Amino acid sequence: MASFGYVRVSSKDQNVSRQVEALQNIGIEEPCLFIDKVSGKNTERPELQKLLNKVRAGDKVTVKSVDRLARNTKDLLALLEELTTKGVSVYFLDNSMMFDDSPTSKFMITMLGAVGELERSFIRQRQQEGIAIAKAKGGVFKGKARDEELHTRVKSYLTNSQLSADEIAKLCECGRATVFRIKKEMVLS
Repeated sequence: MASFGYVRVSSKDQNVSRQVEALQNIGIEEPCLFIDKVSGKNTERPELQKLLNKVRAGDKVTVKSVDRLARNTKDLLALLEELTTKGVSVYFLDNSMMFDDSPTSKFMITMLGAVGELERSFIRQRQQEGIAIAKAKGGVFKGKARDEELHTRVKSYLTNSQLSADEIAKLCECGRATVFRIKKEMVLS
């Protein structure tokens, strides 16, 4: 019986340390952690797929919270079905809930998933309302503020090295598109 941990954040810019620390505090160490830095909009995530292929009957998968495993109830139930069919138990730290194949577990996880979906839709609605209000007041919504430190690092690599965009993106922990956008800004200025 092995214990694994699954961690997910929505983008490469986000920090996984809070989730990793929580899993390490219960004894799950780095080699047994599967960390995705991609959106949870579907289950086609590289580390999640590796985890699903690795687990065997009797294993346990621990996740910090339900929304880290899946963002919608349908995907959540499908993943849990796949894991429990293999004989794998799933534990959610924040809810102190061990998921198994029992009707009570299925009911609870369906409710938690539905509440999470509802919460996300409220957040999206508030964001859209805030953007609409800002636009109505003559403001321009530009998204996330520019990270000057990141721009400086990328510019430095672009001007002082022969590294590829992929290598720079990896070193700076950003996406290739960010590197290309900064490079384009440099050419235009």
